[in-house]
Amino acid sequence: MKFIKDILTEDKNDGKFSSKKTMGILSGLLACMAFVVDGFHFYEINERLFDSLLVFSGVMLGVSTVRHFAGSKGSKASDSTSK
Repeated sequence: MKFIKDILTEDKNDGKFSSKKTMGILSGLLACMAFVVDGFHFYEINERLFDSLLVFSGVMLGVSTVRHFAGSKGSKASDSTSK
């Protein structure tokens, strides 16, 4: 459980959860389930649905990752100038 909490946590110091990571992971799981359902031929799912789910998942996780890297550089720079 701690592993999943660490994945979804945006800032480990504040303990806040990242909505972008959460939405990205949930949409990725939804896309995975759609692939399985379509693979077993329970339902026929449009390819555009797969594409949109995967793009949304990638964008949410990518935005969260880019924000993390950009935010950490900016906060370190502001910490060094204040000293």
